Amino acid sequence: MALHWHAYGWIGRERAESKSFDDELPPMEVKLWLRKPRRLIRGTFHEIDKAVAWMSGELSQYPYPESYGSSDRERLQFVRETLAQDVGNDVVWGWYPNASQYVSRALIACPRTADGIACPEGL
Repeated sequence: MALHWHAYGWIGRERAESKSFDDELPPMEVKLWLRKPRRLIRGTFHEIDKAVAWMSGELSQYPYPESYGSSDRERLQFVRETLAQDVGNDVVWGWYPNASQYVSRALIACPRTADGIACPEGL
């Protein structure tokens, strides 16, 4: 199986973590996104450029506040460098684009055979 990434997202009023595989909340462990319902997958990417483009679109739709310090260009470079590592790393971010909204976005490496988690799309 070729390494790929599944994109997930959640928006709420405050940061939350799920203890269930059936709901839409971010799981307590990053790898457990892959056990969430398949309908929650926002995209599957076999190429780093496409995964970075998805995250770029999310950043443009839900901008980081300037007080967070780094630029979107720096953030996206971090995504690219992290996904390019040979070990199949994840990128998981959460931020408050405004006072009433929390945004969670994740690019989860798959497959996770060492963790005993099958690809949710059977790839």
